[in-house]
Parts: sequence; structure tokens; C-alpha cells
Amino acid sequence: MLKFLPYIKNKYILCSVLVLVYILILHDTDVFTLTTTKKKVADLEVQIDKIKVDIAELKVALDDLDDPRSLEKYAREHHYFKKDDEDLFIFSME
Repeated sequence: MLKFLPYIKNKYILCSVLVLVYILILHDTDVFTLTTTKKKVADLEVQIDKIKVDIAELKVALDDLDDPRSLEKYAREHHYFKKDDEDLFIFSME
């Protein structure tokens, strides 16, 4: 402890240490906040990539629905549409 006493008494070194502690730990944008923010940004970028893939798949599915037969098939399978003279039975696979 006595070795460091002259350094602690030096006001420039003391102020520099205090400023570094403030910047690294106590400030609003400290090291911990920056690392958590960086991790959140990386997670959001992964989410954006997944959503872009989903959008591309939906565009392909939408292009398939231009054909009236595929539109009818989609309506019957996903929204349970039926013709007037048909009966519709839905089986659950649970």
C-alpha cells in the first residue's frame, strides 16, 4: 500500500482513474449496457433474416394462388370452404 501512496496523492492520476471508473461503470452507456445492446442487435438481425425467408416463401405461395385451381385447393385445405352441395367433415389428428 505504501508503494502506491505517491500515485494516489497525485491528483492527475486520481482524476484519471475516477473518470475511467465513471465511463466504464457508472455512465448511462457503460460497458455492460453496450454489450447487452450489441447482443440484442445481433438477435434482432437473426430475426430479420428469418422474417425475410418467411416473406420469400409467402411470395412464392402467393404467386401459386394466381391459378384458380390452386386457389380453390388452398381455400378448401386452410379455410374449410366447400361447395353448396357438399358436406364437410374435419378430422382432428390430436
